[in-house]
Amino acid sequence: MVAVCVTAFLGLSGCDAIMGLLNTGKAARQWEGDIKEIAFSELNKDGKVFTVELHSRIDASADKIWESMKNPGRLAETSEQYKKSEVLVDEGNRKEVEVHMLALGNLQMLKLEMIYDDASKVMHLKTLESAMVDIDATYSLEPSPDGSKTMYVYKAKQTDKIQLPIGTGVQESAIKESFVNQVRAIKSQLGAG
Repeated sequence: MVAVCVTAFLGLSGCDAIMGLLNTGKAARQWEGDIKEIAFSELNKDGKVFTVELHSRIDASADKIWESMKNPGRLAETSEQYKKSEVLVDEGNRKEVEVHMLALGNLQMLKLEMIYDDASKVMHLKTLESAMVDIDATYSLEPSPDGSKTMYVYKAKQTDKIQLPIGTGVQESAIKESFVNQVRAIKSQLGAG
């Protein structure tokens, strides 16, 4: 589980970098405005730091969603965005995961730490390795009164590690894209609509 706000153009030739920027801008436009899977969104950027809060309703119990979240190695099986999701360390409620994912069509590679609090159904995530962004985030589950639906809530501080040659709107689109793909992956694992 990770929402990323970056796009990579390091090491590209001038023409390739320009084409990458154009393609990223085009990919970003589909994530503007209202998105069905996002019930609430607040994204603010101050300097290099994004403050993010995104919510999505999933029609399944918090227990089922929690079990899905505790299996981050399955992300690559259930989402086209994730090309690799390998659990490197699994020590009780702490996991380290290597993730290769697409953000607006550009490959990102991260090593993440995930710590699970079973009692409160809150997962804390932070980047251990990334060339472009540091993420300190939580994912929490808020069940409906009857327990049949759950609000999946992502809150994060995401700090750019490098100066990105793209606008804030493009970065916001990458964050939304990643969040929605996580929601879709969970729904796919659960068979939920």
